[in-house]
Amino acid sequence: MSMVKKYFLILLFFNSLNQLHSQHINLSEEEVIATLCHTWSLSFASIQGKPIQINIDLKVQFNPDNSYFLLSNPQKIGKWRYNQKGKFIELTTNDRTARITTLNKKEMVFIEMQVDEHQRVTPQKSQFHFIRE
Repeated sequence: MSMVKKYFLILLFFNSLNQLHSQHINLSEEEVIATLCHTWSLSFASIQGKPIQINIDLKVQFNPDNSYFLLSNPQKIGKWRYNQKGKFIELTTNDRTARITTLNKKEMVFIEMQVDEHQRVTPQKSQFHFIRE
């Protein structure tokens, strides 16, 4: 493989990584509620960009009162909050935090976040892809 081809492949690789991390939600508060507040089913997950199959029936319900829960465990309620400035939706349940980075009428993608003792938030390497029912 020539050096020029290798160079372009490397550029293509880094460009695709940049696009993965630069996904944003560009919706109004009302559009977020109308789009998000439904039942969503896990389609697949990915770790470091590589899809993995998860063989569980995972469904989550989002509500207009900023709550959400797994249909398999409706007693454990989480909270969601739209950060319009940051262009993401933050999910919190007990000591876990995640962010929805992609949202449209067909698909939702969220990533788990790690919060340190100084409240700094860092994305993990896993993404969860949901489809709307």
